[in-house]
Amino acid sequence: MTSVFTNLNPEIRSLLSSRNIEEPTEPQVKAILPILSGKNVLLIAPTGLGKTEAALLPIFHNFLKEKKDQLEKEDKGISILYITPLRALNRDMLRRTIEWGKKLGIDIAVRHGDTSQSERSRQSRTPPDMLITTPETFQILFIGKRLRRHIASVKWVIVDEIHELANDERGAQLAVGLERLEEVTVQSFHSFQARLQ
Repeated sequence: MTSVFTNLNPEIRSLLSSRNIEEPTEPQVKAILPILSGKNVLLIAPTGLGKTEAALLPIFHNFLKEKKDQLEKEDKGISILYITPLRALNRDMLRRTIEWGKKLGIDIAVRHGDTSQSERSRQSRTPPDMLITTPETFQILFIGKRLRRHIASVKWVIVDEIHELANDERGAQLAVGLERLEEVTVQSFHSFQARLQ
């Protein structure tokens, strides 16, 4: 059987090979092609089976495909929004994601309650390609005029650990936030949601 990885950008495939990742996990097999084709996906799988990569690799592929057009725009905004509960914002996931971004030329930044004022200002002046944030901080993105303009460019949204949010006020708040995002984005965004089994 041909690996779903063959559908990905050569730079991504090269990175996978450099990390000795030759075969996709089952969640990656099931999620990569639908995400590549622009479908909204809900992925349920146990920890340690590469759910983060199942979402990010096809989104990075599509982003790189569109990157040339992005660079020609004068007012580049945020293309990828990764929303995760603060306690799920673990260092290993951040390190891997930011490392992938650096290797692929994708600028990734993190924004939450502890983000310094200087970093917030930098993100407002020069938005990253991908912003990792929490459900609570996501609401704040609508307040600032510049940030609101930057999130109008969002094309892909990843909601991580959605089961932690589904049954409480934070889940309702996130749902309202996603509806507001739908209203301000230039085009409808695609969403990927992951939870533990």
